[in-house]
Amino acid sequence: MALKFAANLNFLFTEKASTIAERIRLAHQSGFRAVEIPYPEGETRDVVSAVRETGIVVSLVNLAFDKSSDQLRFGSTSVPGSEGLFQKQLGETIDFAKDVNCRKIHLTAGLLTKGQEAAYTKTYAANLKIAADSLRANQMIGVIEPINKYAVPGYFLNSYVTALGVLAEVGADNLKLLADLYHLQHIHGNVTKTLEEHKGQIGHFQIAQVPHRHEPDTAGELNYEYVFQRLREFGYDGWIGCEYKPQTTTVEGLSWISKLGHSL
Repeated sequence: MALKFAANLNFLFTEKASTIAERIRLAHQSGFRAVEIPYPEGETRDVVSAVRETGIVVSLVNLAFDKSSDQLRFGSTSVPGSEGLFQKQLGETIDFAKDVNCRKIHLTAGLLTKGQEAAYTKTYAANLKIAADSLRANQMIGVIEPINKYAVPGYFLNSYVTALGVLAEVGADNLKLLADLYHLQHIHGNVTKTLEEHKGQIGHFQIAQVPHRHEPDTAGELNYEYVFQRLREFGYDGWIGCEYKPQTTTVEGLSWISKLGHSL
């Protein structure tokens, strides 16, 4: 089974284009058949046009967020007192996802205020239950992603134990785990056994080398030739997000795909 790779446009083609719509066109020109994107605040119409023009698949959209707020620039799903904002952002993201035929939304958790862990956990579970119902009504799934403390200090969901616990508490079959192997290695290690143990809960994968977050074939802690073989053995047939920082330029760095025996 061939693995399928999507360009994450928070990271790729940023050296060439400042807008998501421009990056979509560059990804398509470079051979990508799918992209992952943030909610394109202020350019939703342009992005919809770019998607329709290129025919590219949007495999994942991040929840809308508040760029003006340090507290909410990484999401609102877990943040007490922001429940109304979360529901507004969820509605906006679902509407946009429908316009680009995307069926998967990353429900970003947000930054933690120290000392309020219990309140955040309660809010997170309550908002995920609301999200699950809204997503189900639109034939969509939501994913949650543990993010390591080095990449985003203070991010609420920085533990696989917490992520799996809240998924069990909410009990929704359309909420899944986003396993970014860069974060997984930083947080937990033991990548192969962790994936084997929780593959039933995983709804999406992303990749980057550890610790510098470059292309999969660069020097680092993970042997991606082996990792990709395991993903094939797992039977994962969804898109894999290329969420890495190119060492030089995006296009020059794409040589890893053929080097590791894959194609776009």
